[in-house]
Amino acid sequence: MTMLPFDVEMDSLVKRAIALYNRTHSPNAIAKLTLLTPPTLIVQFSGSFCTGCGTFEITDAFADQLKTLSRGKVEVKQDKTTQTNPHTIQTIYTIKTK
Repeated sequence: MTMLPFDVEMDSLVKRAIALYNRTHSPNAIAKLTLLTPPTLIVQFSGSFCTGCGTFEITDAFADQLKTLSRGKVEVKQDKTTQTNPHTIQTIYTIKTK
């Protein structure tokens, strides 16, 4: 499967956002790319956060960093977050570009 330039840019942007997120939120929360097949993005978050009360803060912070890095050209909408392990959640986002 060959990546189109848009896909390469998106891959790079998502990886930079994850690296920035991990620098600013570790060890409380660590993001890991699970799947990037535009318009779907799946990110796993793990750490010592409360999976009930802290979920939105964690997933929204990642979405905000992605938007900031893209200078507002890329936004993600959270579709579903599920707890996969005691201190791990997985979030499915839909990518929107401007």
